This record gives sequence, structure tokens and C-alpha cells, in this order.
Amino acid sequence: MNNLKMDVSVDCILSQAQKRIDELQQVIEFLQKQLEKAPEGSLYGTSSHFQLQWQRIIGEKRIYLSGGKSKLIKALAQKKYNALLLEDFKRQRKALDKLIKSYVPQNGERTYMSMSERWRKQIEPLNIPDSEYVDLWQSLRYKGKSVENTGLWTSKGEIVRSKSEIIIADVLASLGVPYRYEFPHKLKNVDSSRCIEVYPDFTCLNVHTRKEFVWEHFGMMDDAEYACNAVAKIEMYLNSGYFWGDNLIFTMETHEKPLNSKIVRILAQKYLV
Repeated sequence: MNNLKMDVSVDCILSQAQKRIDELQQVIEFLQKQLEKAPEGSLYGTSSHFQLQWQRIIGEKRIYLSGGKSKLIKALAQKKYNALLLEDFKRQRKALDKLIKSYVPQNGERTYMSMSERWRKQIEPLNIPDSEYVDLWQSLRYKGKSVENTGLWTSKGEIVRSKSEIIIADVLASLGVPYRYEFPHKLKNVDSSRCIEVYPDFTCLNVHTRKEFVWEHFGMMDDAEYACNAVAKIEMYLNSGYFWGDNLIFTMETHEKPLNSKIVRILAQKYLV
């Protein structure tokens, strides 16, 4: 069978186009307000005896502007620039509007899913549909740390070690974020080349980008020894190529400042949805 597997990037053109349209609209509105406040008339420059002379044109009337009118000259020159810029941005926005109306994102999944199941069994798709990719990702067997019966259960029926982990797990589940609980990872020790196996609280999958994030929760940061160990662990993550917001998320709490589910949801929506 032909190997058709390729890394087809996620099609983000429409979202980027809409972001650009929103930016352009803000600039267009700004330029329109600037033009409303600009002086009447337009600026015209001529060269005479190797000297530049400026004229202000209002209707059929031409008024020569002396050097003492430098402020007015600059204002009229800015007016012309703003007007040209406004037209350029309007043309760009119009082109993007047409793109959004006519463009259909496609990375191969729609074509694959449009075929009947018996046909899909016979081919290798260029890009696996999200639903199948999630199924494959979650089907991976692994051995985590043993968890005693804490009596703490997530909405998915998993037993966890703390109430804070219930909060994180339930927020992830409510947002449809696939995750593995205490999936093993190997980290490089900062002081040596030796690798240490760790079991972060959650390994999450951003289905849209198909990127994995490790989510660590540090729940006893008012305990000096615990906090010291947490800092050392974060350093190991950094030394192993894990960076905040790129492939690492961590939350913290103290006795006086417990984990807030609102913050968990903000982080999950920012990086995992």
C-alpha cells in the first residue's frame, strides 16, 4: 500500500483572515476620524528655481503657503497620506471579505469522511480526522502511578489524588479536551545528564493543533520544602524543552489561596481549545 502519510498543517487561514479584517477595521475607523478633523483642501507641491513651493487647493482656489505655514503643510500632507492609506486598507479588507465568503478550509479530512466506510478501510488518508486521531491518542496504554482509594472521583469516573485535580479534570472534560492522567514523561536533570521519570498530573491534547501539553498542579506552595521541590521540577521541565504556554501549563495554590476553577477554564480555553 502506498504510504501517503504527510504532515498537513491545520488550516488557520479563515481565522487569520478574520483577525486581519478586525485589525483593518480599527485602522479604517481611526483614519476616517483623522480625515474628518483634517484641514480643508489639499496640498500641491511645485519646484521653482530648485526650491519646493507648496500650494493649498480649495475648490478652484490656490493659495501659496509660506514657510511660516509649516504646521498647515504637515497637516495637509498627513491628510493625503491618510487618504491613500485608507483606500489601500479598504481594498485589502474587501479582498479578505471575498476570501472568507468563498474559501472552504480543507486538509483532507472532509474528503476522507465523505467516502463510505468500506472505502475508508481500503485507503490511507492524507490526514486522519480529529475524531479518529483522538481515539488513537486516547487508546495508548500506559502504566501510571498507583492511586489509592481516595474517594475523589472525576466526572469521567476516574479516581484522583486531590480536589484540585477534580477541578482540572472536570474543566477539561467539559471543554472536550482529551487528557491522560499521570502519564509518564522523562525529564533531564538540571545538574546531570541523567533522566528522571515523572508523572505530571495531566497530559492534554489540543485537538485543533494536535499538540500535547503537560499540566502540572502544585498544590502546597505555602510549604517551604514542597515549594522548593516544585521550583526544581519546573527547572527540569525547562531543561527538557517544556516551556510555559508552548507545551507546559502549571497552576499553583496555597491554603489561603485555593485553586480557582475560573482560572483553570481560562488557561484551558487559551491553550487547549
